[in-house]
Amino acid sequence: MKLTYAGPKPLISHSGIVFDRKKEDKYRYIPMIVSLLRALDHDYTSSQNYVYTPDRHHYSDEELLRIIASHCPTALTEAEEQQRKKAARLDDELRRAEGALQRSPEARSALRTNLMLMRDYRLQRTVNKSLYYSAAGALVTLAAAKRLRYIQTPFTPESFHVFHTMEGIIRRRRLALNAQLDVYEEKGELMVRLALAGR
Repeated sequence: MKLTYAGPKPLISHSGIVFDRKKEDKYRYIPMIVSLLRALDHDYTSSQNYVYTPDRHHYSDEELLRIIASHCPTALTEAEEQQRKKAARLDDELRRAEGALQRSPEARSALRTNLMLMRDYRLQRTVNKSLYYSAAGALVTLAAAKRLRYIQTPFTPESFHVFHTMEGIIRRRRLALNAQLDVYEEKGELMVRLALAGR
């Protein structure tokens, strides 16, 4: 099991492979989650505000994986399970492509080749997605356990995406929290805040 960048979602057909740039690999957001996990995982004194400047440390893929596993012990097992399920779906997709008699033999062969070329790529995207959601879930659990009122960072596409995911996890888990995502300007800088209030 490894964590590494794969790339945007591939769209595969008998005529070729194109990439949907709107469907970025979840790996892109994992360093932000890891930074937040590390920043929030310490003791707090109530009624104080803590300011954390995001670290500019470049984590290796192994460090990211180790930190995620330390905060979410089931992350690796869940990623392996998702990878196994995706491999079975890809095998089924390949069988269907080979049996698509409405296509010419050349088109079936080209589609089979394209599917095989992208197999490992697609499996890695599945692993990355699973690890991303495990880490985001661990971040929600940590924020709830620490009874944080809000988490705020300078706005980046990564921070917004992570906070949006956290908001969705809180709603799906039906935690005793209300989550409100807000983007605003403060002292000329765009900020993103996830407010967390008990129900």
